[in-house]
Amino acid sequence: MPNTLSLSANSRLTWSVTDGTASESQELRTSRAITNGTGENQANVAWRNQVTIPAGQAYSFDLNNLGDTALGFSGRVTITNLREMFAVNLTTTAGAYVLWGVIGPGDTTAYAARIGRGGEFRVADYLDGQAVNVGVDNVLYVANPSAVAVTLDVGFVGVGTYTDS
Repeated sequence: MPNTLSLSANSRLTWSVTDGTASESQELRTSRAITNGTGENQANVAWRNQVTIPAGQAYSFDLNNLGDTALGFSGRVTITNLREMFAVNLTTTAGAYVLWGVIGPGDTTAYAARIGRGGEFRVADYLDGQAVNVGVDNVLYVANPSAVAVTLDVGFVGVGTYTDS
């Protein structure tokens, strides 16, 4: 299934002293074009969907067995090398957050990121990626310790396979 994925991210940081005698400006920009394949700066599978995690519950993403997606694909996506993941908290309720990348479904003490309402979390590594091994590190858990349900827009990009259902 040929495809072309592209990514562009820009940030600009500016700082100046309040007395106006000195100013400093720094700029950080990244841009990359991702092509179809399995090498550096390439990917051949993508999965995206919205999930709602009830209050006090956890959600698991099995990267070796991701189901139907918002991209219109009906079947399964198996990721063997994760190149990018993102999550956006679409919830507007004050205090609603999730813990991304907890150790297990019941854990709320160790996590990769806390994503508050309207918050975003993104990791990209298109040169080496992260190997995804069955039974070892293929399941990613997200916990919702909030008092309300939280809806996330989630996406994964990597090297792997599509299987029609």
